Amino acid sequence: MLDVLLDTLLDTLKTIPILFVVYLFIEWLEHRVDFLKFMNGKGSRFGPLMGALVGCIPQCGFSAASASLYNGGMIGGATLIAVFVSTSDEAIPVMLSNLSDMSLVVWLIVVKVIVAVAAGYLLKYTLFRNETIRVRTLGQKAEPCGHDHSHEHTGGQCGCCSHHGSIFKSAAVHTLKITAFLAVTMLLINLIVFWIGEDNLETVLLSGSVFQPILTALIGLIPGCATSVLLTQLLMGGSISFGAAIAGLSAGTGFGYLVLFKECRNKKAALKIVLCTYLVSVAAGMVIHLAMMF
Repeated sequence: MLDVLLDTLLDTLKTIPILFVVYLFIEWLEHRVDFLKFMNGKGSRFGPLMGALVGCIPQCGFSAASASLYNGGMIGGATLIAVFVSTSDEAIPVMLSNLSDMSLVVWLIVVKVIVAVAAGYLLKYTLFRNETIRVRTLGQKAEPCGHDHSHEHTGGQCGCCSHHGSIFKSAAVHTLKITAFLAVTMLLINLIVFWIGEDNLETVLLSGSVFQPILTALIGLIPGCATSVLLTQLLMGGSISFGAAIAGLSAGTGFGYLVLFKECRNKKAALKIVLCTYLVSVAAGMVIHLAMMF
């Protein structure tokens, strides 16, 4: 039980520096740069590609911060999905600790980035082709609280947030609020995994079946670093195939889903993103699983 508490604390603490830096960057952008005009202009074509490259960095804070960027209207749904699919969370560090097969790490990163880019652009020009991102002018902010701050301020403030004060303070407050939410949620999830046990999970994973990616992707939907570690250990132990691991790790986003639903006003849009991420992960996992059989 003590290990569960310590793991939860460490997982949460590791995200704080990344979240703070990204939130600080967001605050700076919103006060200094008309960022969304660039994203809606020529720069928007690189969204899924940049999302996939950012997502492959082994740090779960990037998926959470990207979800916040989406909720703030700064990136589109297809770009967020590319980040989610590319994210491997703690899988890469765990694999790097096992120096017996370094090529597995390379293949994992390459395959997930390719899948993320392909899925991102496919969704960008199909399901998300009519998606609109509200472009803000300098000094105008679209807050995750769901309020439109396009009105002029004449000394008053929106009751949910402040437009005054240091950007460092705003970034710090945002980071602390999200960190507290993640800590409580992660503790509950880690306790559930602790009570069920990893051995019991292995027995229901349909070892050798082409349908195994369906189950591993479902496991990947469970928020937190523990799921990526579990899937990586199952892969290195031979309990799941490489395709199934790709499915599970592509569906897993660390804290991304939690932040997405915590701050998003449109829950249907959030569900759409989760469903697309899951289906892309399952499809990629099954294709890779079948390809490796021949």
